Amino acid sequence: MAKDGPNWDGLLKWSLAHSDGTSSNRNLSEEDRKWFLEAMQSQSVDVVKRMKEITLVMQTPEQVLESQGVTPADIEDLLDELQEHVEAIDMANDLHSIGGLVPLLGYLKNTHANIRAKAAEVVTTIVQNNPRSQQLVMEANGFEPLLSNFTSDPDVTVRTKALGAISSLIRHNKPGYSCSFV
Repeated sequence: MAKDGPNWDGLLKWSLAHSDGTSSNRNLSEEDRKWFLEAMQSQSVDVVKRMKEITLVMQTPEQVLESQGVTPADIEDLLDELQEHVEAIDMANDLHSIGGLVPLLGYLKNTHANIRAKAAEVVTTIVQNNPRSQQLVMEANGFEPLLSNFTSDPDVTVRTKALGAISSLIRHNKPGYSCSFV
């Protein structure tokens, strides 16, 4: 999938190819420095701000979103974006502090199977090898809807994604949050 925006990998390769360390660093004029900073800021995303915006959408009732023309595919796209942001462990832990964890867990009960599956996939990313987020998901009763989706959802993709989230959730669980399937 091609991403919009700058080709950071290409910029790095170009920079390395044109910098061999044999010449001294050039001092930028104030005008060049200002241009460079503006160019970088225009291509940067405030991840926490964006996660708050996604959280606001997740907190909005489904009927309101539909009346505003937001489709289930739009929600899936937002969850894809959220998943990219929470791949960083600090952002995964921050999701709870900005109020986004509970609405995300609510999407595990959404009427659309693709949204339930995508929500489980995001939960997997959040809790994978992350004891703090595992604890937060357990405290927010996130295990119950995952287990329900795994055991009784009619959609096989939802069941599979829920199993992945459960596996990541209980893998390194602390004492006091034991789970048993037997």
